[in-house]
Amino acid sequence: MASAAFGSKSVFGADEPSGRYDDIEHATRFFVIGANMAECHPVVWERVRDRLRTAPQTRVIVVDPRRTPTARDATLHLQIRPGTDVALLNAMTYELLRTGLVDPAFINDFVTFRKGTADSPPLTLEDFQKLLEDYAPEKMANLCGLSTAEIREAARLFGISQAAMSFWTMGLNQQTHGVAANRMMMALHLLTGQIGRPGTGPFSLTGQTNAGGGVRDTGSLSHALPAGRLVSKEKDRHEMEKLWGLPEGRISPNPGLSAVPLFEAMREGKVRAALVMATNPARSLPNADRYRVGMEKAFLVVSDSIFPTDTAQYADVFLPAAMWAEKEGVLSQSERRYHLVEKLVEPPGEARSDLDILVALGERLGHGELLKARTPEAVWDEWRMISADTPYDFRGMTYARLKELPGLTWPCPTEQHPGTCHRYVPGEDPLAKKEGRIDFYARPDGRAIVYLSEQGPFRESLTSDYPMTLTTGRRLEHWHTATLTGRIPQLQGIDIDYLEIHPGDAAVMGVKEGDMVQVTSARGSVRLKALPSMRVRPGVVFALMHSMEHLVNAATSDYQDPTSAQPEYKLAAVGVERVKEGT
Repeated sequence: MASAAFGSKSVFGADEPSGRYDDIEHATRFFVIGANMAECHPVVWERVRDRLRTAPQTRVIVVDPRRTPTARDATLHLQIRPGTDVALLNAMTYELLRTGLVDPAFINDFVTFRKGTADSPPLTLEDFQKLLEDYAPEKMANLCGLSTAEIREAARLFGISQAAMSFWTMGLNQQTHGVAANRMMMALHLLTGQIGRPGTGPFSLTGQTNAGGGVRDTGSLSHALPAGRLVSKEKDRHEMEKLWGLPEGRISPNPGLSAVPLFEAMREGKVRAALVMATNPARSLPNADRYRVGMEKAFLVVSDSIFPTDTAQYADVFLPAAMWAEKEGVLSQSERRYHLVEKLVEPPGEARSDLDILVALGERLGHGELLKARTPEAVWDEWRMISADTPYDFRGMTYARLKELPGLTWPCPTEQHPGTCHRYVPGEDPLAKKEGRIDFYARPDGRAIVYLSEQGPFRESLTSDYPMTLTTGRRLEHWHTATLTGRIPQLQGIDIDYLEIHPGDAAVMGVKEGDMVQVTSARGSVRLKALPSMRVRPGVVFALMHSMEHLVNAATSDYQDPTSAQPEYKLAAVGVERVKEGT
């Protein structure tokens, strides 16, 4: 979720969506890009489908290189060329401005235009529109693999809507233009004033449970500190040193290594020990074979459930961790909702909760005096106090309230506050102080930023050796690297080891359904069964990330977004050839 986090922070000054799931019941337009919600967020998608059934005037625009189950419900499906999302969104933005389907008053009162960084000189709306002329729909159609009419219709449908809500996830985030694409999604809402009202707003869906609150909000990223604070800011470091009882200057001003550089440093021997908790990087990292070398070199401690993972095979020490039903704690959802998950059963054998494991490790490392909170409730109370006086303030979400309620959405600064539905709205968000329609209070001037975001070149060009584009994703029945779902007997008959390939491409290669094909990139290769399918566009092949037998991520790209450092899983140049029998 790094690209989404950086995008939100740079535009609004704070991370996380502005609205809630309740907005689905008020929206008249859904814009879904880089997300197969029907399979990856099925409960949320059923709410969208309920809205379509009860409000027939509602329309859905889906942007996806595949004809997914989500796309089948679309009023308009833009089967885009992978990696051209910024070009499409810029073209739509240009068209909205050209046709006047924007909100001039909202723009004048609440939006600043910039090119590059938040510190760059502001642009006028006229400057911004002129710079977008290179992204006119007729100029971008060929690059995006769409028609000019499709782009214009997408812009029109979005612009004329009474209440537009957008959803996106890994398809937008996992590319070298991920932050730029996130910024442009938010720009569509800011230019049209489609934010801060029921049924409106940009809504970034997290890819995993607790990815927002448990990771982003708590500062568990290499550049971050809790509640939106940054390692690079002296004021933020001093605040956390005081809250944690550390001597001034103890927190380093240098951000740590993000995920891919961390495993590269392990490969190079620069990082000699690592702790991996609740994830399976030996299978989920891009260009995985390269980074498995680092796992072999380093002293690797793996803390995970009783189900063995690929990463556990590299562990020098394995710590058995309790599963979700065997421990207690507070989890977050995409809509800024925190809710309590209570322990149902005791963990078996030597398994312990993540909290118990980390406290014990801290003790043995000699830092026990810093770990004052040692129970789930005490940790939550500490976290509530750390959120105080920040754009995340949820002091009012006490453990007692969470035990009685189905969660609360922040900001929620007092125990009497019911939780905020729409952030930044005066009278609804308790942190919004200015009068008027909206107050982007996490920005110093109360104005959100619309950035001119360039498409930029592809990191990998198609060549005669690698003439096709590989993209990856999930399917409904399985979860991530199938560590758990792959062991469920009822699911084992569901094929996950296939490569979707357009029938026209398959015919040229002499490939039939069920043939084994070798998918090769500049990094590595994987063998999968061919599945000719109209779900993918010509020149594009698709594989699932779930396979436990075939390492799809041997071929995926580890190029990174220059701002968020999120890898480009969704775009890799590959060659595909039929495997001869007996080889």
